[in-house]
Amino acid sequence: MSQTLQGLRLWVTRPSQQAAGLINLLIEAGAEAVAMPLLEIAPAADPAPLAAALANLAQFDLAIFVSPSALDAVVSQLPQWPKDLPVAVVGPGSERRAKELGMEQIICPSSQFDSEGLLLEPAMQSLQNKKVVIFRGNGGRELLPNALQERGARLTVISAYQRQPPRFDLARLNAELATGCDGIVISSSEAAQHLFQLAGDGALQALQSRIYFVPHPRIAESLIALGAKQIELTDAGDSGILRGLHQHFTLPR
Repeated sequence: MSQTLQGLRLWVTRPSQQAAGLINLLIEAGAEAVAMPLLEIAPAADPAPLAAALANLAQFDLAIFVSPSALDAVVSQLPQWPKDLPVAVVGPGSERRAKELGMEQIICPSSQFDSEGLLLEPAMQSLQNKKVVIFRGNGGRELLPNALQERGARLTVISAYQRQPPRFDLARLNAELATGCDGIVISSSEAAQHLFQLAGDGALQALQSRIYFVPHPRIAESLIALGAKQIELTDAGDSGILRGLHQHFTLPR
């Protein structure tokens, strides 16, 4: 796919801690990749529950991480991840990050990269009386915790970090729109909400007319509700998003 995106100006809206890999791939493909983080990752508002869980990791049979940010937040406070403690993640980005952090026993969906997909994995079926810890951001969907409890898991849920609104303002948003935007990569429904809230009435039509590239149907549904007219569903992970961009901009339609 070398230089297949030449001349395109694409926004990458992931948190800054997670954007470098995709930005580098886009640049290698010839695009101008603009970092427009729609979420900021910050330490948990109350660090005590995370500290307590990490001090007692040996009690758990399984640790679940909902995102690369959860992995980074946890491992940054540990000298080394216990090799005998298996982990579960929901997508290829988290799986790759877990491997980079030295984790060896990793459960990851083979195709459906979300909580529903993880719950289908064979290793997630027999959890009766198993001690399971979920590391996630502030809030989030309750589908996974509820399902694990229904399966008999003895569950602990830890807010390992918090998501915050973007730091850039409407003036920068308008400036970036005026400079040009050929496509916007959105990686979460919450990020989509932040973008359209920031726009207000002034930039709303400009945002609704842009094309969005998203790796999950749930994000597409959020964008449709916000009035977006053009949405392309891509595969998950950096390479999946790159393939989706390549297919849209270079293949006959």
